[in-house]
Amino acid sequence: MGDQVDFTINANMHSAFLREIDRLRPAVGRADLADPLVTGGIQRRYRFFSDTLRTHHEAEDQCLWPVALARATGEEKAVLTAMESEHVALSRALDSLDGSISVLGPDTDIAAVQRGFDRVREVLAGHCAHEERDAIPIVRRYVTKDDLKGFMERTRSQEDSDLVLPWICDGATQEQVSTTWSMLPGFVRAFVKPMTTRKYQQFSRECGV
Repeated sequence: MGDQVDFTINANMHSAFLREIDRLRPAVGRADLADPLVTGGIQRRYRFFSDTLRTHHEAEDQCLWPVALARATGEEKAVLTAMESEHVALSRALDSLDGSISVLGPDTDIAAVQRGFDRVREVLAGHCAHEERDAIPIVRRYVTKDDLKGFMERTRSQEDSDLVLPWICDGATQEQVSTTWSMLPGFVRAFVKPMTTRKYQQFSRECGV
């Protein structure tokens, strides 16, 4: 089908999710969890990560896979159905970690929390690799720019959605930074990039992570 969509931003986002786990896991280990300001900052940053990940996967489940499934072959449908199943497994691992982070304090079993991060990372890394290798070529074949409008609207409904692009670029390669910002038209980028980057930097300072 024509009007093919560039899904490079999807891979960039996957990398950002994994980097964020690698940012938060050690932060919990070195933090003074007896200080409510410190724990509150970690919790705020973690909520952004968790909400962004959940919103991304909900948008795929509601707006991306169904479009491709309606047009896919039998073999392709099996791949797309596996994406939904992997999202369920990841959601369960994330639920457990959400609970641990929500009660951070001086009596927290830090090793248990870090094992939770390890579990989420393991499931997420496997899913991202599978999606990029097998599912995205199918989606690229069938999903058009018009089809993608619902997906984009769903992702923008997230609280703090304006932090997502600068967050993707935090610690990214130069190519990832370039391809992330290039998804915006030049005149929009000239306004949005500095504004959202400043907001993200302030968010990071306030969280302390």
